[in-house]
Amino acid sequence: MRVFFAIIVLSAAVLCGCSGVDNNGNSNRPANGNGNSNKPVIPKVPEPLKPGEAVDPRFKPCNPYYPLVPGSIAKYVINYPSGAVADRTVVVDTANEDGRKVFVERAQIVDRSGGMQIIQSSEGRYVCDGGAVRVLAEKFDTLVAGENRSNIDFNYRENSLMMADPDTISRKGATWQHAFRQVQHTPGQAPTVSDEPTVIVFEVSGPEQITTAAGTFKAVKITRKIRDGYTIDYYAPGMGLVRRTSKEGASWELREYSGLKPIE
Repeated sequence: MRVFFAIIVLSAAVLCGCSGVDNNGNSNRPANGNGNSNKPVIPKVPEPLKPGEAVDPRFKPCNPYYPLVPGSIAKYVINYPSGAVADRTVVVDTANEDGRKVFVERAQIVDRSGGMQIIQSSEGRYVCDGGAVRVLAEKFDTLVAGENRSNIDFNYRENSLMMADPDTISRKGATWQHAFRQVQHTPGQAPTVSDEPTVIVFEVSGPEQITTAAGTFKAVKITRKIRDGYTIDYYAPGMGLVRRTSKEGASWELREYSGLKPIE
């Protein structure tokens, strides 16, 4: 199974252009085959995300570059190569799974046309491993053009790191990786599991100062590589991701936040 790069690396579906196909060559046209239908599909925009718990001012995250602060909210603006613009909201809560504290990060993407182009909800589950952050699983529910829906789970290998410990991040050229198998859910069909695991390699490029709509941050530049694609991410201590750009030209930028605090 070929991997839909934008979902894996950007956690968002690539918005289709005029060709009517996605990055995998699959049609983005309505299921009835009529690309010129006069009847618009108006999707139901989900309620804005809110965390289920309040921020504890005494809470100290295990990793400042991926803070996972329960009760926190981060909002981004996403600019796609097609010219479309979307808003992304991220909230964090906690859960107890077999006596283990798990951080649940929920995210929502809605384009600014009111969801006519993309609506996506996702959920990731993480645990602390010393000063590192391990990812257990992620799932994505994406609706494109009001009709084309995909439900994909990422089942990660044991000990897959989403973010290495601070000592590793401080070393230019340091690398780590994680791997997962993709499970595609299609209504009326059995789930389809990817034949081969997808491996994402992270490499630290060093510190940079980044200015966004939410402020100016001292960040570390990390490149995420997958096959022939990549994103360039900037993570600021205490804040997490503040900017992202992809090989395809999509960009994310932090525009506002609550419950998070930059660490100098």
